[in-house]
Amino acid sequence: MDKRYKAGVIGRTGRGEYGHGLDIAYLQMEDVDIVAVADDDPQGLSDAGARLGVEKQYLNYKEMLDKEQFDIVSICPRWVKPHFEMVQAVAKAGACIFLEKPISVTLSEADEIVSVCKEAGITIGLAHQGRMHAAEHHAKALLKDGVIGNILSARLRGKEDRRGGGEDLMVLGTHAFDTLRFLLDADPTWVFADVSTSDGRPITKTDAIEGPEEMGLIAGDHIHALFGMNTGITATFESRRNQDKEHGRFGVQIWGSKGIMTIDGSGQQIRIYESSLWDPDHPENVRNVTDEALKHGPIGSSTDFQVLSNVAIIRELLNAFEEKRHPMASAEDGRWSLEMIHGIYASHLAGKSLKLPLSNRTHPLS
Repeated sequence: MDKRYKAGVIGRTGRGEYGHGLDIAYLQMEDVDIVAVADDDPQGLSDAGARLGVEKQYLNYKEMLDKEQFDIVSICPRWVKPHFEMVQAVAKAGACIFLEKPISVTLSEADEIVSVCKEAGITIGLAHQGRMHAAEHHAKALLKDGVIGNILSARLRGKEDRRGGGEDLMVLGTHAFDTLRFLLDADPTWVFADVSTSDGRPITKTDAIEGPEEMGLIAGDHIHALFGMNTGITATFESRRNQDKEHGRFGVQIWGSKGIMTIDGSGQQIRIYESSLWDPDHPENVRNVTDEALKHGPIGSSTDFQVLSNVAIIRELLNAFEEKRHPMASAEDGRWSLEMIHGIYASHLAGKSLKLPLSNRTHPLS
């Protein structure tokens, strides 16, 4: 008989909810049973129990972890501050962890999360869905095959809506940075950045505010950052507040000597413009990488991008645990995204480029 896995779910109704489908992904997995759910909001708990078909419901997640046994637990809340304490509790209980992004409020917390999970001997992965989708894997292979020629540079943008600037950096930057590192198979070695208010004034620490969703300190309406990658290319990230209600520019562009790859959103729609420059007078062929990937690879029982990718992350975490190897969507990857986010603030405040990883693991705005 094939092994069955026991899953637990931690949510926080009104304070981060259940993330981006980190709870319902288990419903798509025939060999996983959701044993229990925890939520400190009574109505939210009842609703989650009904949604997940779970009778065992706890108002305190620590009580749930004491009384039940799990192979994996989803830490679902989008709000960031409780991630650190929740990860420690689940790791102590000996269960693998599927964690909503961003990983934590500070780099010192991210360091501790990596350490605690390693010591507990469990695998932990973040909800960076893009890197687990078939389209990104196909795109990465194409890049390695030189489909767009020599990779020259990359451009990243946030959603640039009302959250543009500091909030956009924390909420959406984490996805863009993870996509960049995954596709290029590269890490940043330095960063040089400028962060300003809407009227162009450079921010100082006095401009820092506690961000929404318990994400910690943020600042700035305009962000421009340049990263140097260990492969020799450079990548820019930009976000400006109140620029786009449709989020059309959110994503990553990778420019090559023979073509341009565009990754819209978190990685679900990828195309290649088969020319080394955009020229409206000379339209070139556009290659739909996502369609290619979905036609030739297994996509599961759902066509929903988040569901497919969340299931893939869970499966990868369980397989990595069984095979005693490092997972593909790891806590270290989540830490790298936060490294790049905090590197932007640290570089701006220092007024110079800084090496990455940062030597100071406290929040740059504190």
